[in-house]
Amino acid sequence: MLESILQWDTELFLALNNAGMDWLDGPMILISKVWIWVPLYAAVLYLLFKKFPVQDALVFTAILIVGVILTDQGSVHFFKEVFKRPRPCQEEELMAQMRYLASGCGLYGFVSSHAANTFGFAILTGSIFKTIYPRLGIILMIWAIAVSYSRIYIGVHYPLDVLVGALYGILVGRLLFKLAQKRVQTNSPD
Repeated sequence: MLESILQWDTELFLALNNAGMDWLDGPMILISKVWIWVPLYAAVLYLLFKKFPVQDALVFTAILIVGVILTDQGSVHFFKEVFKRPRPCQEEELMAQMRYLASGCGLYGFVSSHAANTFGFAILTGSIFKTIYPRLGIILMIWAIAVSYSRIYIGVHYPLDVLVGALYGILVGRLLFKLAQKRVQTNSPD
């Protein structure tokens, strides 16, 4: 059964990866770069301190930092180093069949750290701002989906890498928001 799932995953990867269009290559490469996210993170920090009391904003900031660390390092230590599934760009037989656009190819790909990071951040940030900016969560989920798809598009992750990374990020985001809610409620003046 595992072989069938991996075969299906490879076939889906090739279909999605080869569906790329030249005009979309540049944007997909760009959105896949982590430094491009810095303005988004800065905007979220600005909004935290603008919309919440300083003590609550500090709690939310700390929880967001913990979230990024857990999704990033967890995706490596709990998944990549355990499962050791090579990325598609490490598979010689696939390289001839795929569009490879990345500037580098890491060794292991299960799970996608990009997917875990972006979905964790989207869920956590969307939950924090749900009552203030109800559409922010939707915007961040679209961003997370685009970033995650870009990893397949440029040839560095299989769809299951992205899917499980997204699920891991969502789980971390949900759990940390529950923790943040308890902490902020404790610190909120009555």
